[in-house]
Amino acid sequence: MLIVITPGDPEGVGPEIVYKTLLARPTGIPRHARLLCIGAKEPFQRLGARLVEVPGVGASAPLPRTRSDEILFLSAPSAIGGRGQKSKQRFSLPGFQSGWSVETAARLVLGGVADAMVTGPISKERLQAGGYPYPGHTEMLASLCRKKQVTMMLANDQLRISLVTTHLALRDVSRAVTAREITRAVRHTVDSLREWLGIRRPRVAICALNPHAGESGLFGNEEIRVIAPTIRKLQKHYGDQAILQGPFPADTLFAKHVGARPIDRADAVVCMYHDQGLIPVKLLDFPRTVNVSLGLPIVRTSVDHGVAFDIAGSGKADPSSFQSALRLACEIASVRKETRK
Repeated sequence: MLIVITPGDPEGVGPEIVYKTLLARPTGIPRHARLLCIGAKEPFQRLGARLVEVPGVGASAPLPRTRSDEILFLSAPSAIGGRGQKSKQRFSLPGFQSGWSVETAARLVLGGVADAMVTGPISKERLQAGGYPYPGHTEMLASLCRKKQVTMMLANDQLRISLVTTHLALRDVSRAVTAREITRAVRHTVDSLREWLGIRRPRVAICALNPHAGESGLFGNEEIRVIAPTIRKLQKHYGDQAILQGPFPADTLFAKHVGARPIDRADAVVCMYHDQGLIPVKLLDFPRTVNVSLGLPIVRTSVDHGVAFDIAGSGKADPSSFQSALRLACEIASVRKETRK
């Protein structure tokens, strides 16, 4: 098993959390898993990392063995080169390096050379300044994988949530909660639980949009008009292969979820908008919450936090989220290998 890792922006906390993780080799990472870091090498050198550099990675090129204190490393270019010379635009080197690392890692997984990728935090602004015109990781990976529809999942040991809408102003959410988008989020969630985590008959709870699930139309009719009919269609589609329930008022759903025995909880909750899902999942366990991209042909997990430029280089960065992301990537990769035998 080969897992490729991108530390994100070289001037953020990404290199530090990756270095701490690879040096500690936390529990839950299989012994046979090879970990290849792809990024700018300068931040790791400043941290005192012992790098074993590889010139390239291919299906027939064996990777060198490493000791426990060494990191297998593929270096991002240290200069932008021809990209900056083709136009008068000045490109950001850190943004270019983080974008190049993600693109290289994705191509290795798409090509079957690697089994999964784990990404550190990037600066969206600097990514674009580096010549990669994407709002973030998800959109970039969707483009590389030629997928138009991707779903964001945030997960920890207590709760998994998927989002129907992501980064939208609240005033725009109602129009964006359509049958098509709900179907996309639910199907990506159910299919990933079955195929990636080996849950044969997943239970998925689906949130309402309005307070009290609209109170029979008193506080909004999206539940009556869109959400409930879409759930019924999806229930018919999956039959006894999945248990789909809702729409539930979000305020009571999460309270009941936390109070229930783990065996009685939903395997995932589909939420209508960003904060409806991210507030409870991060409240329960922010340090160990993982971002997972659903709907892609590759496995990609990530931290759930940003670059934290303000503490970069201070030694204060917490690697917990990255460690959890790496464990989950290994778990999914292992399940996929078993199901494909």
